[in-house]
Amino acid sequence: MKTRAVIAAAFLCLAGTGATAADHPPYEPTRDVAVVYRLQLGAGQQGEQSVRMAYTTASGRARIEAPDNPGYMLVDRAEGRLIMVVDQMQTFMEMPFDVRMGAGLLLNDKMAFSRHGMEKVAGLLCISWDVTSGATHARLCIAADGVILRAEGSDPKRGEGRLEAVSVSYAPQPANLFAPPPGYHKIEMPRRAPG
Repeated sequence: MKTRAVIAAAFLCLAGTGATAADHPPYEPTRDVAVVYRLQLGAGQQGEQSVRMAYTTASGRARIEAPDNPGYMLVDRAEGRLIMVVDQMQTFMEMPFDVRMGAGLLLNDKMAFSRHGMEKVAGLLCISWDVTSGATHARLCIAADGVILRAEGSDPKRGEGRLEAVSVSYAPQPANLFAPPPGYHKIEMPRRAPG
C-alpha cells in the first residue's frame, strides 16, 4: 500500500480537538463530509494522485483512501489509533496514533495561526491560514465548518506537499465506512527490537 502518500493526505486533511475559532480555524469538521482531493508530493516522491477522505461527526473518525491502494486507513483520534485495512487480504492492523505525528499539519492548540483573506476552492469559500509548528510550515484554506479545502506545507522530515479539494459532498456518512468490515482478521503490528 502506498501508505506514505495516504498518511501524508491524512496529516493534511484531518483536524483535531480545540478551543474557540476566534484566533484559529476549527480543528475538525462540524458535519459529515466526503472530500476528493488532488494530492501532490514534493520531488522524489510519488506524483499527483487522487485521495478520498470521509469524516463523520458521530464518532469523530476519518477514512482516507486512494483508488490505487489495496485498502484504506481509518483515523480514530479519540482512541489514539490508526487502523490500516487491507481488503485484498481481509485483514486490518491497529497502531498508535498521536496528533504530533502530523508534524504541524494536524491542527491543535500548540500551533501558531495567522489569518489571511478569503478564497474559493472547489466552489466553496474558505479562510486562508498560515500555520507554524516547530520547523513545519503550512498554508491552509479552511471552510467555516472546519473542512480543509487546500493545504500546502513543508516539513524538514517529509518534504513538501499540496492537497486541494476537487469535490466536496455534505451528507451523512454510513457508520460502516469507519470500521473494518465484519469477518476481517486483526493482525498484530510488528514490534521493533530494543536498541
